[in-house]
Amino acid sequence: MDPNIIARPDHVVSRKQISSAALKVLYGLKDAGYTAYLAGGGVRDLLLKRNPKDFDVATNATPEEVKKTFRNCRLIGRRFRLAHVYFRNEIIEVATFRAPSPEPETCGENCHCVSEEGLVLRDNVFGTPEEDALRRDFTINALFYNIADFSIIDYADGLKDLQQKIIRVIGDPDVRFTEDPVRILRALRFAATLGFDIEPAAKKAAREQAERLEGCSSSRLYEEILKLMHCGKAEQVFMLSCELQVFEHLFPEIGAWLKAPDGEGKTHWMQKTFKQIDRWRHAGIDINPALLFALFFGEYHEWVAEHLMKSENLSHAEALTEATHRHIGQLCDRIRIPKAVTAHIASIMAAQPRFLKMSGKNTNRMLRHRDFLDAFLYFKFAARTTGRHEKELIWWDEQRKNR
Repeated sequence: MDPNIIARPDHVVSRKQISSAALKVLYGLKDAGYTAYLAGGGVRDLLLKRNPKDFDVATNATPEEVKKTFRNCRLIGRRFRLAHVYFRNEIIEVATFRAPSPEPETCGENCHCVSEEGLVLRDNVFGTPEEDALRRDFTINALFYNIADFSIIDYADGLKDLQQKIIRVIGDPDVRFTEDPVRILRALRFAATLGFDIEPAAKKAAREQAERLEGCSSSRLYEEILKLMHCGKAEQVFMLSCELQVFEHLFPEIGAWLKAPDGEGKTHWMQKTFKQIDRWRHAGIDINPALLFALFFGEYHEWVAEHLMKSENLSHAEALTEATHRHIGQLCDRIRIPKAVTAHIASIMAAQPRFLKMSGKNTNRMLRHRDFLDAFLYFKFAARTTGRHEKELIWWDEQRKNR
């Protein structure tokens, strides 16, 4: 298959927009006799006139050959063998062109293995630029920038989809989402951050395959969910994940809670939460993951706590602590939230009943607590969103400013 090649005069990508570290890697590989392309999201973002977060390189050099070419290089990974080339403020990831293996029998050093359900377990097969492009997830991520002649190489009609603002899966969406269900979350993120539409076939496949997310690596799910929350369009991601019935498979307890008869007010809380997270993101404010998750889950924990207060005769503080621990415990079976983060979430929620007291000897101790600021930010958000405890909020805000 011949690619669509767009010569330098016919596209907007310039070397001036590419980091000096990425250019050093591209030219280093080219000068050593290898093919070297800027690949993936970096090319997509440059074509959209966005600032790429990072630059990745694809090459026909093997990882070992890349390591020999650059002294500042280290090889990482087992499922995907990659080279990282280190610079003072940047790491350039270099991947050898890859392709699926035709009917693997075993999982050797250079092979492609899948489970009986079709989930890719290991993939270390080297291939051609065309094979590498067509094994990527979406057409808009399958574009190459060739440092040899400054052209754009397009094997998957990604340029057309960029122009039409479409997220299109390469190949059969059912098969590709079965191979790696996390691609569903990536589709949500790209659609939200770029303002694109997901093609109808991929939407249908996402709905049908969303339950497979429950079998994904728990640590990988945690990383992807953080990306969704940090993408600057978390509110849109939430609404799209509900539309495609993805949310209920990631967070079944909260999904069921939202579907309850009084779910409209709960959905309002969630939308307000993600809108606030987006505001912080756009303001460049770095928010601790624990506060993000506490805001995300907090109203659900309060709802569970209300039931526990009645059914188990617990105080508000006891019930809220118990509700938080129960839900986080269930959640960590599916999504591997680090222990330090879960402890911080619990601390934020445990502090909430204390904000209802506007006097007492524990005020100064509360103000000095290491988690006070995150706990106070949660309380402030909850008070403003629900209209509850305005008097207490004003009092604690004054204590905080005067300490």
